[in-house]
Amino acid sequence: MNLKKILMVFLLLLAASFDAQAELDFGQEVLVIPDTHNEKPYIWNVQVNPHEYELILEPGQPLAGEPADFGFSINSKSGEAIGDLHVFITDKELHAYKHIKPEFNNGRYRFVYNAPWAGKYRIEAVFNAGNGWINLRKDINVKGRRAGHEAFGHEDDKGYSVKAKLIPRKIYAEHVVTVLYELSYNGTPIKGLEKIGGTDMQVAAWDEDLKEFIYATSKQNLGGPEVAVSFVFMRPGKHAIFAEFKHNGIVRKVDLVVNVYEEPQHQSSGGSESSGVRDLRPSDG
Repeated sequence: MNLKKILMVFLLLLAASFDAQAELDFGQEVLVIPDTHNEKPYIWNVQVNPHEYELILEPGQPLAGEPADFGFSINSKSGEAIGDLHVFITDKELHAYKHIKPEFNNGRYRFVYNAPWAGKYRIEAVFNAGNGWINLRKDINVKGRRAGHEAFGHEDDKGYSVKAKLIPRKIYAEHVVTVLYELSYNGTPIKGLEKIGGTDMQVAAWDEDLKEFIYATSKQNLGGPEVAVSFVFMRPGKHAIFAEFKHNGIVRKVDLVVNVYEEPQHQSSGGSESSGVRDLRPSDG
């Protein structure tokens, strides 16, 4: 092969290399999964029922299966402004779930909630007071005879699929866990998530004793199809995680139950528990 042919082959290979690099978007932002020991930025900075705040709740007499109007006010001895107020509701079995942005009028807040069955419910009111979050909680009793579980899935949720990957595969108290949600619709990855409060996903979690509550949002909001939410559980035991994302104008919910361990456990082989991957479907609540 003469020198001219060698040069031609070299130029063709060089051009192919440039084409391959041109297909890569080096400026594209990618999800960053935090180190499990870098817990400080992911611990929810919250005070639970501090003495300088009082939640005055007027639930009336809620009945299972019937919409109930709840009114409440928040008294503050410190005079701090109340911002970004959210209300989260679950039952003692952690089957029901509702996330509400209450209305404010004439110094009082209100929201409407239809409890799916009778029993004890937990209401968590959380808001930002400037120096961190405040979590005021109340328990209520819902009367009635209706019982059962919330309907899993919704007519509008058909075609949606969610896969949740735990990083690390085993969760330890006081360490960072990241839940990586992979969202798809009719088999196609979702790339156009609509924001909820400026984020791709909002997450609420309780432990099985309703002693620990966590509210978290995704820190990187790339619009899907993968959404990562990182947080720190402080208590070992079972925890229910409720995640919300918005697509096609509807807020959709996915549920996940995880075990949080105090000490590292032996990794078993096989099964979705060992792989850290869960296949989920959106559920209505």
